[in-house]
Amino acid sequence: MLGRVADNLYWLSRYIERASNTARFVEASCYLNLDFQIDHREQWTPLIEINEDMDAFLAYYDEPSRDHVLHWLIYNEESPNSIKSCLHRARMIASTLREVLSIEVFQQISNVSQLIPEVTPHTVPPHHVIFSLCEQIKKADMLITGIMSKNMERGIGYNFWRLGEYLERADKTSRLLNVNYFYLLPDVVDVGTSVEDVQWSALLQSIDARETYYRRYSIIGAEHVIEMIIHDHRFPRSIFFCLSSAKRCVLEITSTTTSKPYVELDQLCAELEEVKSAHIIESGLHEFIDKLQIKMNTINLSIYRSFCDVRTSPST
Repeated sequence: MLGRVADNLYWLSRYIERASNTARFVEASCYLNLDFQIDHREQWTPLIEINEDMDAFLAYYDEPSRDHVLHWLIYNEESPNSIKSCLHRARMIASTLREVLSIEVFQQISNVSQLIPEVTPHTVPPHHVIFSLCEQIKKADMLITGIMSKNMERGIGYNFWRLGEYLERADKTSRLLNVNYFYLLPDVVDVGTSVEDVQWSALLQSIDARETYYRRYSIIGAEHVIEMIIHDHRFPRSIFFCLSSAKRCVLEITSTTTSKPYVELDQLCAELEEVKSAHIIESGLHEFIDKLQIKMNTINLSIYRSFCDVRTSPST
């Protein structure tokens, strides 16, 4: 497979997954906004910080109000991580992959890219409209993934698609966990109270984990939540599950355990298995996630250099 095609499949998958995860971030924050009366900066600033976009955000808006933040995350095509921007780029990439994608997948990508209407920062709709839109984005993502799973042969292209999906999901899940723990608690006195419980519950809901969590643990606890989101071997949105699945994709692509992306993924999975949730909390979740994201960025660069860079890739 040409490196260009592999890179396009990888990033097509990442952009669709990113749009879905942004919808999840927005949904979780809107639910919290309905539950608590929190100063708008404390409520909405974390959604900009989650992608380290504050400088770019302030070039368009004067403050992180509800309408400004939601416009940036959903409707602003100039925002690199907005739902509209991600879906637009996904459609552009998909148009170059007509010989690889089925008609059904291409049509669904085209359809979802048209879901986001033209909205100004002064006409951002109320919460119930936002909830409906986020639900449509999430369902479209699941539909596209389902069609790919049923229609695409299990070759190199399919594994690049899944590789992008798993790495994007691991990255965004870690960012969501980091923001919830580091930014969203209104006050230190709320740690260990019902306020913290509601916030953890909103986090679990945003990654479709709340029902699974309650079946296992019954009562909300920070250590159990972190255990499920970081270490769980069975939950498909846990960071470990995503990274170990990405490792299998790399093995399918290369048929060797010596490639640099495989070695780095294998090492990171081993590190996650060794560290305990209690130790992460004690030593600092924020610092742990920061280091994790640096390592995932390194893996992303290794994937590009190994498979997609025309100067180094044997597949081009």
